[in-house]
Amino acid sequence: MKIGMIFPGQGSQSLGMGKDFYDHERVVQELFEEASSCLDQNFVRLCFASSEKELRETINAQASIFLVSAAIYTVLNKKYGIEPSLVAGHSSGEYSAIYAAGGMNFPDALYLLRKRSLFMEEVTKKQAGGMLAVFGLSEEQLSEICCKYNDPSDNQRVAEIVNFNSSSQLVVSGTVPELEQIRKDIKALKELKGKAIPLNVAGAFHSRLMKDAEKDFGVYMVKVDFQDLKISLINNVDAKGLIDCEKIKTSLVKQISVPVLWWQSMQKFKDMDLIIEVGPSDKLAKMLQREWPEKQIMNVSTHADMEKLLNLLGKEIIKPEIEEEVDDVVEEDV
Repeated sequence: MKIGMIFPGQGSQSLGMGKDFYDHERVVQELFEEASSCLDQNFVRLCFASSEKELRETINAQASIFLVSAAIYTVLNKKYGIEPSLVAGHSSGEYSAIYAAGGMNFPDALYLLRKRSLFMEEVTKKQAGGMLAVFGLSEEQLSEICCKYNDPSDNQRVAEIVNFNSSSQLVVSGTVPELEQIRKDIKALKELKGKAIPLNVAGAFHSRLMKDAEKDFGVYMVKVDFQDLKISLINNVDAKGLIDCEKIKTSLVKQISVPVLWWQSMQKFKDMDLIIEVGPSDKLAKMLQREWPEKQIMNVSTHADMEKLLNLLGKEIIKPEIEEEVDDVVEEDV
């Protein structure tokens, strides 16, 4: 069976994510401990007992989502031998995909995500921005609206289409007043029945506002040892398959300020027998299922999801390593 694995990025975080696996899998607890040690941050508290507001912060969201996604993948792969034939990750989810494909180790991925998020957060503090998911409009229709509010000559008025998530969902990134005007314009177009929903992110990601973050982040790529991938990654920047580690480095840097070609990337998954979203969300899986109702697509974010997957694959469920749930959450910083 050809299995495609996709990994969610920022915006997929939610308080309590990963706790079901943490409660029952020793390897997940060990990865939480390792991540806390690597970044000197208590990820048990952050993921399970902080707040949606704190978890939403770029510096917290990206590393936490990677941790949960990598932990679930590790259970699927190491405990049950489930191997992907093809991987992709949405925005920061590419780091989870590269980790799954053997391109970098766990601490290095955390290190890069911390640097990436720090530089991106610095940009958001200088100039407020956001992202808006748009449904029911074509790229041409949305581009026409964005052009009214986008001034390419500077960064004061920014409105760019930056995510091509599906045939019916686009995402606009930009400055806050401009996004609000776009939302109002879309609401006024009653004949198109379009809608616009603000995303749960803290900045104008993948827009030209992130150019400074891209430049600063690029310096740190030489500090991490990448390996050529064991399986192909369909990258965000040009929706092409990559295995070569040097090309992946270049793509990861460029990805910060250019559009995510997700729907174009998903076309490479059409011949997969099964597509699994691995991580704390089911949004990517649901979006794909709406596009391809005939295909076998699912997400794994809880133990119950994993059991459904194992039943589908005809694999025996191994007894949980930890019988009782872990209720105590340490509040102190690690």
